[in-house]
Amino acid sequence: MSNKDIADLNSWLNTHKNNVEAEFEEYYSSFDPCTQQLLLKLENMLSEGSNVSSYELKTRMYELLSENCPVHLFDHTDFFFEISSGRPRNSWGGLQSPVGSFLHSGERGWWIKEYLQRIKKDCENSFFSSYNPVSFDHHCPGYDKILTVGLNGIINQAEAMLKDCKCEKKQEFYRCAIRANNALKVLAKRFAEEAEKLEEKAEDPKLAAHFNRIAQAAKRVPANPASSFYEGLCAILFYRECVSSLEGIGFSTFGQVDRMLYPLYKKDIEKGIITKEEAFRLICDLLLYTEVRFDAKNRYWETSTTIELGGCDREGNVIYNELTEMILDAVVTLRTIDTKINCRISKNHPKAFLEKLAKLQMAKLPSFMMHNDDVLIPAKVRCGQKVEDARMYVGGGCHEIVLQGTEVCTRADSWVSLPRILLHTMEHGGSIASFESFYAQFTADVKAYHEKIAEWKNISEAHWCEYDPLVLYSSSMDDCLEKGMDVTEGGARYNNTSISMLGTATLIDSLYAIKQIVYEEGKCSLSEFYSIVSCDFSGYDSLRKYIVEKIPKHGTNNEVLDMFSAKVLSDLSKVAGQKNARGGLYLPVFYPHDLYRDMGIRLGATPDGRKANTPLSRGVSPSEFVKTESPLDLIHSLRPIDFTQFADSFITEMTLPEIEDEEQGVRVLTSVIEGFLDAEGSSLQFNMIDRNMLLEAQKCPEQHKNLIVRVCGYSAAFVHLNKQTQDEIVLRAAR
Repeated sequence: MSNKDIADLNSWLNTHKNNVEAEFEEYYSSFDPCTQQLLLKLENMLSEGSNVSSYELKTRMYELLSENCPVHLFDHTDFFFEISSGRPRNSWGGLQSPVGSFLHSGERGWWIKEYLQRIKKDCENSFFSSYNPVSFDHHCPGYDKILTVGLNGIINQAEAMLKDCKCEKKQEFYRCAIRANNALKVLAKRFAEEAEKLEEKAEDPKLAAHFNRIAQAAKRVPANPASSFYEGLCAILFYRECVSSLEGIGFSTFGQVDRMLYPLYKKDIEKGIITKEEAFRLICDLLLYTEVRFDAKNRYWETSTTIELGGCDREGNVIYNELTEMILDAVVTLRTIDTKINCRISKNHPKAFLEKLAKLQMAKLPSFMMHNDDVLIPAKVRCGQKVEDARMYVGGGCHEIVLQGTEVCTRADSWVSLPRILLHTMEHGGSIASFESFYAQFTADVKAYHEKIAEWKNISEAHWCEYDPLVLYSSSMDDCLEKGMDVTEGGARYNNTSISMLGTATLIDSLYAIKQIVYEEGKCSLSEFYSIVSCDFSGYDSLRKYIVEKIPKHGTNNEVLDMFSAKVLSDLSKVAGQKNARGGLYLPVFYPHDLYRDMGIRLGATPDGRKANTPLSRGVSPSEFVKTESPLDLIHSLRPIDFTQFADSFITEMTLPEIEDEEQGVRVLTSVIEGFLDAEGSSLQFNMIDRNMLLEAQKCPEQHKNLIVRVCGYSAAFVHLNKQTQDEIVLRAAR
């Protein structure tokens, strides 16, 4: 692009962003989600269908909402997605809507309430944290199917399966899948009709052309395969927004956008249908939608919206193309943070990709993280998934992953505190004679606890399809139509569950402290050490100082401790493997989200010297109070760990000092990324922050509105975070 083109584009972006913000704010400030009106209609629907199946009820719900939810189009965005579906402004899906979640609410939600009552005591005692027995969020629909065959293709497949089907239950599933997708076509048609009405009213020819474009797209997609880059973006956004609202489920990702849409982009460019500048503007529109709807400029609110970039295709061909770069450039240009950018990297990717990511970080915009294909694909294969399917993984919300189109993994709803279980083992350990025996008891306790939670979840999950099937979502997924089964009963190709373990470094360092203090140095007995820890080291400051400063810690490049860490994590990878109620497996995972903070604040002190009521360690990173000589110590500490034992993202966060010289910073960060790949880590994210600036931002927030930090699986403006979270991030910078 010439300097003039760049200047023209920047001028357009500034004007366009202001227009979008103003229009969205005007609309959402008086937004009526029509919750009560829709709930009344659904109550009538339920009373009239008291004796029908859950498939039939859900399908009637799709039809009712598709015909009755008001649709809205904007003057300044070329996409169609906005419906008043009972979903508030700051909700990313039907999950948080009483309308979308109608079929598992009230008395019909007894199976969820029973689960929450069952786990209540464990949550109160800081062993466990959970929202639901199954995950109503962090899912990915079959975008590839939507883009390549469309709703009509799905309907045709369901009709063909119905024709040859002899099973009554499967016949009903097929009939409902056909009706569900036809209902969605009705909703898209209503957008087209609304666009045509607005086109007729428009006095400005440009505005009329704007609505004409939307009308033509809504007539074609998602009913038919996308035939252009614009239609592809329309289909993805429409499906994500509207189906998540109708389903009462959170689709937390737009999928692997640069892989899916690059062929359409390339074709349009070659045929002169679109220019690079026009494509860039469409990408900006996609990013602006999330940013402005959730009002990211003025507050923090989790959007659970992700784009996956890079990686490879089903055949293993590396993905890094012009569209990859365009999306990253748009993020930097707009400085968006609420559409999370997850980037799949590997040793096979060109260095230019890694340098591009380093430049993004140097722009002081830590709104992305990196998944390592060289580890995560083998990890998925190791748990029984075909390599072709494993190559299709995407970030499903924060940094956890899911296979696009083939996997329904319910997770990011349940967390187990490993340090809390360790304290339980200490409390009941009595006079265990050796560390080996103590360690065996601890791992047995973790396994028993995992099995207990799995059993509790399974009891409730068995009722999922009975009360709230997901027919639309299911019809987009591979194998559901072939099996004639909903995803809630095991219709997907892979039907997994994950109960996340928390407190990696806190646990490892605590185990090693017990080994040293009790069993090797004999400073006190196990019961005495438990008593000391239980009183938050009160009166034992010298012992705590010794533990913190003299006993090796995880993540500090200590050879003995690194091997110990590898063994502990390897042993913990074996606690899962139970069957869930959908016929799939429980997978061993570690992803902390925000729970490392909340569960730590509710927990007493731990043997590693961590004080009571402070956060647990995050991902595989060292504890915050642990001093490290160099950020590379953490990279070196990863080498002995076999991360392919964990079939999900196991995050490493590196907190680095700011580097003023951009060229030097890009070199340093690129080298760190390459070192991470060599060490075969799982997932990586950076924070480059200045402690003094953070402290200044706490004092004068108005002067630091643009200070962005990586919290864990998400980024946010520092000044919009609560004081507790801010203080924790300041503590990271101090280390």
